[in-house]
Amino acid sequence: MIRKVYITIGYKNHNRSPERLKLRRIIIIIVDGKEYVFLTNNFKLPASQKALIYMCRWMIELLFKQIKQYFPLKYFWGNSENVVRMQVYCVLVAQLLMAVIRKQAQTKKSFANMNTVTKLQLMSYVGLLEFIQDTYKAWRKTHNAPITFLT
Repeated sequence: MIRKVYITIGYKNHNRSPERLKLRRIIIIIVDGKEYVFLTNNFKLPASQKALIYMCRWMIELLFKQIKQYFPLKYFWGNSENVVRMQVYCVLVAQLLMAVIRKQAQTKKSFANMNTVTKLQLMSYVGLLEFIQDTYKAWRKTHNAPITFLT
């Protein structure tokens, strides 16, 4: 179910003169009862299409949040546009590979735990899928010793 309401918001611009901004408030209620509210100044698109755009945009925002959390780009290797693009593409490919590996391993581990486990595994001869599914079992199978952590 979709409802739309037209609203007006008042604000003061740089000259301190009052201005009015016309907006459309879209409320969408999904089958499971969740209610989403969107504000837009686009009056041309139908409310259903605008709601779909915002929902897809939210998935993109979640992807960028995940990338920033688990693959931080604290600095770039160069200043040219090409270097920055290549580094961002590498992060996107790494994130996609981790998502594919997580699906193949059919693990219940969180993305953060799986990412950490994979970083630990990179310098060993343990099978990646085995290592993600059951870390301790795969390590013991390969090394015949328990994992010890130095403190």
